[in-house]
Amino acid sequence: MIVRMCQRTPHVLRLTLVLFSLVVLLIGCNRNTVHASDFVIADVTMDARAATGNRLIGKLYLSNGRLRVDWGVFADIIDLSKRTGWRIFDSSKTYMDLADKDLSTYAPEMTSGSLCPHTQVPSACKLLGKEEMNGRVANKWDVWNPRGFHVYWWTDDKLQITLRCEIGETIYEVKNLRNAPFTDTMLAPPAGYQKVKTWP
Repeated sequence: MIVRMCQRTPHVLRLTLVLFSLVVLLIGCNRNTVHASDFVIADVTMDARAATGNRLIGKLYLSNGRLRVDWGVFADIIDLSKRTGWRIFDSSKTYMDLADKDLSTYAPEMTSGSLCPHTQVPSACKLLGKEEMNGRVANKWDVWNPRGFHVYWWTDDKLQITLRCEIGETIYEVKNLRNAPFTDTMLAPPAGYQKVKTWP
């Protein structure tokens, strides 16, 4: 009996190593490996039901430093390198400039990988660490707002866009990031639209 077990041990060991390698491979394949230069689509929500009773559901589009978040009634388009953006209303063919706080919700401005230099109180901003979020590595930030509350950001380690933002009871979240084709014109500033200062 002992001889038989010893003879089978190399076979069992080889089988165990093969299964372990397969599990590692499957885990690696299951990780979300989109990059900033890719055409990336994701699902987004803005849940403000606790504060205003509203919840928005939309789609995010990202490629080469340009971002679009389409909420249906309106869409926000941002040039991340220039830190400029527009809120467009297709039904009325109008648009308005986005304020910096609107840009920051989707992608806070970074210096050397940190958003702290651009916060209202940089000394009260801190990186809490890294977390895995929907198959992505995220940096979690604690940002102190002078009005007396904390804002928490989870930014994608590679894409540097917001994966989750908690502003009091309002939560913005990005899920299901994946590579998918879309037309590059979706990320362009509104052409032929009339500029307005207030919501049409």
